[in-house]
Amino acid sequence: MKHIIELVSQDQVLKVLIALLMGCVIGVEREYKRKAAGMRTMALICMSSTVFTILSAELGNPGSPDRVASNILTGVGFIGAGVIFKGEFAIDGITTAASIWIASAIGMAIGMSQYVLAVFALAGAMVVLLILKYVEHYVAKVNDKRIYVIQYREADLSQAMLEASIRQYNLQIRRMLLMKKDEVVEVNYEVRGAKSRMHELDEFLMQNKSIWQYQVQYNPM
Repeated sequence: MKHIIELVSQDQVLKVLIALLMGCVIGVEREYKRKAAGMRTMALICMSSTVFTILSAELGNPGSPDRVASNILTGVGFIGAGVIFKGEFAIDGITTAASIWIASAIGMAIGMSQYVLAVFALAGAMVVLLILKYVEHYVAKVNDKRIYVIQYREADLSQAMLEASIRQYNLQIRRMLLMKKDEVVEVNYEVRGAKSRMHELDEFLMQNKSIWQYQVQYNPM
């Protein structure tokens, strides 16, 4: 086993192939979820980080072996920022950007022959991507957060009545913004509580004839 590790450490082509394989492992999960950066992107990022790390050690030896590798983070940060976007009601791409970051880190570890570190980093990344999502779903069921933008006619409903109606579902609310235009009032609430209670609140708002219209922003910052 020791001779195999030494052989891989000396063979730069094998390093690139290992990086390609590990990048694909991370990319499969993102590809399955149809994210912007999938298997090909992750494989290329991991592999290129390995190549740049190898070249950095070769070109900078003996004075500054990190002169090329130190700039990998800048390039990876640029790519990661490109996959984060804000939709109308949610922010998406943060986990994909973090996956790009760890894929690059694994590639650098392989380039520096730190195979144990690379394997544990890959295992940790897969635990986060595949297992912790269930923990997130559970936490969201127990304590979710949404922004409600509610519009109603002042003649039909008062703000105190509206807030009392929301609180009856055991939800915590915080008024963020209140605007009036003619007879229409628009109020923004940050609402926290169980997801099942929020579904009940949605039903109430849809069926209440005093509510003109409302919007819900999921996963607010």
